Amino acid sequence: MYNDREQQNRLTPPKQNDQIDLRDVFNAIGEGFQRINWFIAYLITCIKKRIVPVVTLLLLSIALGYAAYYTTKPYYNSSMTLVLANIRNEFIEDQLNKLSEMIEDNNFEAVAERLDITAGAAREIRAMKFINLDQERIAEDSVLTGSPFIIEISIYDPRLFETLEPGITNYLENNRYFARQKQIKQRQVASMISKLKGEISSMDSLKTIVSEPRGPVNGFVYGQPIDPTNLYRESISMYKEQVELESDLEKLLNVEIVTGFIPRLKPTGPRLRYYLAISGLLGLLLGTILAVNLEN
Repeated sequence: MYNDREQQNRLTPPKQNDQIDLRDVFNAIGEGFQRINWFIAYLITCIKKRIVPVVTLLLLSIALGYAAYYTTKPYYNSSMTLVLANIRNEFIEDQLNKLSEMIEDNNFEAVAERLDITAGAAREIRAMKFINLDQERIAEDSVLTGSPFIIEISIYDPRLFETLEPGITNYLENNRYFARQKQIKQRQVASMISKLKGEISSMDSLKTIVSEPRGPVNGFVYGQPIDPTNLYRESISMYKEQVELESDLEKLLNVEIVTGFIPRLKPTGPRLRYYLAISGLLGLLLGTILAVNLEN
C-alpha cells in the first residue's frame, strides 16, 4: 500500500502556482518607463553636444518647406448640392467617379468633351469628390433613390466655378439612360396636357351652349339635367390640372441644383503653417539622427 502511494506521488506532477505576482508586472512597467526616459535624455544630450549641425539641418529643412509652399500652385475648394428624380444614387455616383478618374489620369481632353469646356479649363481641375447626404440614414440592404448629394471640387482657377456648375449638371442630365427616362416622362406629360386641352375646349363649348342657347333647349344632356355650376367647377379643376402638368413639364429634369458653387476669393490651400510644421519636424528628426550618429 505504501509503495503504491509513493509511486503515484512520483507520477503526479507538482501543482504550479498560476497566480501572477503584480509586483513583477509593476516592476516591468517601471523598467520600461526608465528605459524611455533614459533614451530621451540620451537624445537630448546628443542634440546639445551637436547643436550646430542639428540647427543647421533644421533651418535648411524649414527653408525647403517654405520654398515648397511658394512653388505649390494655390487651389480653391467649393461644393454644390443637387437632388435627383426617381433615379438610384449609385448610378450618379458611378458616373461622377468615372469623371474623377479621368481627372486623376490627367485625361483633360475627355474631361473637356464631357463637361463642354476647353482643354485649358479642364487642366485647372485638381480633384472632384461625390458625397451622399442620406447614406447613413438607410438600411444596409436598401437602395438609395432620389436623394440629395454633394459634389466637392477643387480647382486652380476660381473663375471656373460658374462654368463647371452647368457643365457638370448637363453631363449628368445627358446620360443616355437618364435622357431616355426623361423623354418617356415628357411624352407622358405632354399627352396628358393635350388630352386636358381637348376636354377643356369641349367643356367651354358646352358652357357656351348652356349660357347662350339657340333654339329650343330642354335642359338635358344625355338624359341628365345640366347644372352650369358643375360645368364651371369642372372646367376650373381641369384647367388647374393642366397648369400643374405644364409646370411639371418645365421642371422635368433628372438632376436639379439645390445650391451651387460658392465663389472663392481666398485660396483653400496650400497652408504655410502646415508646410513649416511638417518640414520642421522632418528637419528635427534628421538632425537628431545625425547627432546620434556623430556621437556614436
